[in-house]
Amino acid sequence: MAPNTSTSTASFQTQESNGSLAHDETQLWKDLSVESWKNSVMNKDSVFYDLYNDTRRRIIEACHKHSYDVVVEVGCGTGEVIGFLDGTDTPRIGVDINPDFINHCKATYKGDNLEFHVADAMKLDEWWASMGYDKKYKAPLMVCPNNTIMIMPEEIRDTVIDQMRVVAGIEGRIVVTYWNGKMFAHGVMGFYRKNSDLCGTFDLTEEHVDWDSKKIETRTSYKSEWPTADDVARWMAALLIDVVIAEPQIVETPEIDHVAEVGMGVYLWLKGISPENSSTGSARDYYDDKDSQTFYRTVWGENNTHIGRHDLLEQDPEYTDADLCTKLRKAQQLQEEVFMEYVKTFYGESKVRCLDMGCGFGGLLRNMVKKDMIWSAVGVDISGEMIDAATRLSKGIESLTFYRESYMNTSVPDEGIDLCVSTEAFLHVGPGNHEAVLREAWRVLRPGGRLIFTDIVGLPSSPPEAKVLYQRIGLQSFQTVDGYFEVAKKLGFGELTFEEHSANVSTHYGTVLEALEELWEKKEIDIKQESKDRMVDGLTKWRDLAPSCLQWGVISMRKIEQTEHSVVDESPSS
Repeated sequence: MAPNTSTSTASFQTQESNGSLAHDETQLWKDLSVESWKNSVMNKDSVFYDLYNDTRRRIIEACHKHSYDVVVEVGCGTGEVIGFLDGTDTPRIGVDINPDFINHCKATYKGDNLEFHVADAMKLDEWWASMGYDKKYKAPLMVCPNNTIMIMPEEIRDTVIDQMRVVAGIEGRIVVTYWNGKMFAHGVMGFYRKNSDLCGTFDLTEEHVDWDSKKIETRTSYKSEWPTADDVARWMAALLIDVVIAEPQIVETPEIDHVAEVGMGVYLWLKGISPENSSTGSARDYYDDKDSQTFYRTVWGENNTHIGRHDLLEQDPEYTDADLCTKLRKAQQLQEEVFMEYVKTFYGESKVRCLDMGCGFGGLLRNMVKKDMIWSAVGVDISGEMIDAATRLSKGIESLTFYRESYMNTSVPDEGIDLCVSTEAFLHVGPGNHEAVLREAWRVLRPGGRLIFTDIVGLPSSPPEAKVLYQRIGLQSFQTVDGYFEVAKKLGFGELTFEEHSANVSTHYGTVLEALEELWEKKEIDIKQESKDRMVDGLTKWRDLAPSCLQWGVISMRKIEQTEHSVVDESPSS
């Protein structure tokens, strides 16, 4: 989207029939020619030339690393970002309020997977649904690059950020780039001074340049602001969005919500907004929460977040007097050891191509590498915090790759996997989504491949109090073993087995509860009181109700045949 070159902030308010004020965004850019804007930023001598190239690189890399199914540029202007994403086959959509820009883009950039539309950034969700894109795309990457957001009127910026996050949804993400406030002086002298025909003339006085606030307003009422990473973080905090300020000049893009200063730019990456009553979104937001991450790293350990085999731990006298956190970690280790031995009953000493669906910190895959079981493996998780940690903890292990993706919609190719594994991840999406989960496993598994996972399920005749547990994690009910088997048979899985170890659920959560309270008492865990209280309440319920309400163990199934339900035909109807 191009800058405002001729209209002051006050002049683009119009009166609605009900007397309220509305913003006519078209007025901001109506007098700007395509060539004047394009030449000012894309000339190789432009101060923004490197920033444009870096922005494109990061978008292309994001598409390669994730299962984003469309890139949407909000305020695409003359198409210098969306039109030059060579190297990705991901469909692209550019939107702008200026019809001249859209007509230019349609005439300039051609491609089967490239569209341009006139649309209002303040009503993106309505437009998105009207086009049918909400049904067509599951994981949009929404981009608003190169200070477009700061050229918009201040009073609409929050709404635009919110609209982009709504369209991105659970599986998508947004990236907004700003012109770096720390480079403001460079921009004033290297860009604005050289482009007075575009931006208007100005003096280096307080009347036109606010050096402290990094703002400029020229004689033709062109306005722009250049925030720093700290400025953007404070802005997001005002919107109740917690972002990490990443290391300056960072080359790789973390999966967490973050802001980073890189050269002339400031990059803001945010996850999308979960639809109301979404169990998947609730799980993602819970695991991305700072206190939740501290809780798991401090109590459970920075390797795994699954239930352990406390029945086996009790047989080892060496751990009788061990501290609670040590017991938890050992119990989890024992569970993984018996899990891996179970896998070997099917694959022997052969190395496998493996997908961990809901990998968390990635500990299971790292242990499988240590046992020489992995040829290559991919771990996916909807939590950016978990994926960043898994990537960091697995540094140097070339056979492991981690992606922030939903395990219901991965970028793994068809039939490219020998073994799918998971540990207590599937319960988070609820029984209504388990057909999609198992269908994704069926898609990526080679014929004869296996899905082996642990999960917390409901007893066939769970008492009414089970509602207390499943409602806590945003579900309408728990899945059952028979429910999993019914879905599996429908999709073409066979050789269905369940190995039960349910007594460990109550013991595990009871041990976690004791460990948390002990660490809190000793002031050895840094979380908020309200978070601690909520965790204690939840853990107490899991401990007390598990024996009468829940089952837990290892479920195994083999891909046998394709049925009419194994593959969903998503081709458009004629």
